[in-house]
Amino acid sequence: MKMEKELGIAPKLNELFDAIPDECVLHPNDLSELLNLSQETVRRWCRQGKLPAYSWGGKYVILGSDVKDFLMKARNRSSEVKRLLQ
Repeated sequence: MKMEKELGIAPKLNELFDAIPDECVLHPNDLSELLNLSQETVRRWCRQGKLPAYSWGGKYVILGSDVKDFLMKARNRSSEVKRLLQ
């Protein structure tokens, strides 16, 4: 992502996601509603370490900044951008 920023081709988050405050604390049900996915999908991402989260007694909380980083990494890149980055 650093190289993308340097080249001026870094993807941008949708306004909906960009509006999430970095210090905001979200629960899997909040994120599942926002992304229109099941709560279990979000919990699985947390368990697998794909989505950074804090866990107390099996209850997950996710920071807004981690959600945005996760979404940026998951963002599809065009084939041209992929070729440039290789």
